[in-house]
Amino acid sequence: MPQRPRKVQRISRACDLCHRRSIKCTKTRGPLEPCQNCVDFDIPCTYERPLRKRGGRRGARQGEQEPACQPGGDVAATTISPRPGHSEDDPQTGVTAQLSTPVNNNPWAITDPHYSSDSPLTPWKALATACHSVVQELAQVYFEIVYPIFPLFHPPSFLRVLRDEKHLKDQGLFASTMAMCALASARARDGGLYSNQRLRSRLSHPPAEVFWAAAKESIPRDLAAARGVEYMRACAILSIAAIQNGQIRDMHQYLGLYHTLSIMEGLHDEKLWPRDLSVVDVEVRRRLFWSMYTLDVFSATVLGGIIRFREVQSNVRYPSEVNDDVLDSATEAPISADCTTHGPSVWMRGWNFTTDLYRILEHAIDGQRQMQRTANESPWSLFRPTPVPHPLIMEHVHSLFSALPSQLQSTKPATGDPEHDIVGFQSANIQATLQLLSMVLSSSEAQGVEEKCEVAGNVLSVFSTVPIEYLKAISSPLLYHLGGIGFILGSVMEGSLSEVSYQRVRKLLLDMAALLSQMESGLTRSTGASERLKSQVKRIDDYMDTTRHANMRSEQPGIDQSQHFEGYMRPTSGQPVDFDDPLAYFELPSDLLDDWPWSSGAGLLEGMFPMALRKTED
Repeated sequence: MPQRPRKVQRISRACDLCHRRSIKCTKTRGPLEPCQNCVDFDIPCTYERPLRKRGGRRGARQGEQEPACQPGGDVAATTISPRPGHSEDDPQTGVTAQLSTPVNNNPWAITDPHYSSDSPLTPWKALATACHSVVQELAQVYFEIVYPIFPLFHPPSFLRVLRDEKHLKDQGLFASTMAMCALASARARDGGLYSNQRLRSRLSHPPAEVFWAAAKESIPRDLAAARGVEYMRACAILSIAAIQNGQIRDMHQYLGLYHTLSIMEGLHDEKLWPRDLSVVDVEVRRRLFWSMYTLDVFSATVLGGIIRFREVQSNVRYPSEVNDDVLDSATEAPISADCTTHGPSVWMRGWNFTTDLYRILEHAIDGQRQMQRTANESPWSLFRPTPVPHPLIMEHVHSLFSALPSQLQSTKPATGDPEHDIVGFQSANIQATLQLLSMVLSSSEAQGVEEKCEVAGNVLSVFSTVPIEYLKAISSPLLYHLGGIGFILGSVMEGSLSEVSYQRVRKLLLDMAALLSQMESGLTRSTGASERLKSQVKRIDDYMDTTRHANMRSEQPGIDQSQHFEGYMRPTSGQPVDFDDPLAYFELPSDLLDDWPWSSGAGLLEGMFPMALRKTED
């Protein structure tokens, strides 16, 4: 007689971690082993909270319930379900639902029994404490691959704060720290680590979504309570992380929150800043303001939207062009503008030049949109002189570029040494911004096929000279830069083509696909843009081969030529295309380009260059 299988007994008591977070406590390795959640977060699986009797209180009236939280105790276990309107498959929503247990819409009201009553800590802070070494390592990752473009912290002083765990005592600092970890973890996950000094697997535990949720819940829902620079910095970093994750709506949300807080705090005018700021605090605020200005212009140009902060409405100086160790020692005396008493920072020189390029880009966008504005008559002509021709603008830009230190005019290979590679990052960023400006200026001119191909070819040529380590470390934002190339080539494909011009466009498309393939390798949210582009080229090739065969058949006696071109490519002259004539022009049918990811018909509200990776938004 077969033996009846043993009944798996239910766990009668959840561990402290699962009890605090109101999640299921599952022991897959045996009753005496840690539960799966504690294993996942690499923290001790403890049962140190006091036991409480089950059932209601003796003498309690029917319908009376136990309080959800006892003073100084744990939150009662409840079943947490995903919020309405969110998919259970969304990892970010799932992490938020499982790891946070807000009380009265205030997640900071939860206290941990292992800490004193005057140190309120949420489960997020308990998690940050348990993962302190990972947080410190992610900070180093941020300073290596994100900080060169977005220097939103002062590394020496911030690392000291992190070492002393001061971020656990300041809610705003905690929010910006968790946001920093979310961005650094996402970049590392997506292949941004260009050296072998750090293990990618170690940095992915906990995942980036956990840090994102911790930062998100640390920002007060009432923005009037979000005082100080830390909350602005948290929102700023979350907007960058949203771009990394392909969540463009989230990018707009947190960029909007940053702008709201910055106006409330007067970040746009140094006269409104507190008088007792240290030298480091002043420099960090300047870096924050101009970093987010460039992101604002970038997002309006590439991702759609409007420019919220105008450079003429600000009163904030550029950051001093000195190294961070100089700032660290200058606690009292202000940094001199000429930097003659300090070693000049080549990296910060390049960073300020990039800001100059974005200021020029802002006005280039204004001019382009004004020329295409038809809805309402504008008093533009009353305040603007005759616009400067675009070739003269680029000539001026290149003269400024030639005055930069030689280290910034060409990108050297990455060495793995952050002090050396920070200049390489800035050089790569300068080249990318130069090409973005060139594409915007050229897009507002009446250009033929050759001119458009020349612009796209120059951009691809420049990107091919930048070491791939820098491109992959800067990561997703550069993929959106490449959307400008797709926009230009898409407008070429929608116009009249000859065999010669198509072959040139075809080569540029394949070159772009090869570059995308290199940059997309390792991206968690990759959409396969490279493969889609190759597939598009193949479809057009097959179509043109079919048309060639149709041409050959039409030359046979007794065949009506007009019947063979119905549904095939339409000659611009109304006559069959002679492919032996390389200058014969034709137009591809519109349905062949329906799924082109960079359609020129998206309109200005979708950005100057519509999003290259539109499918990653959802």
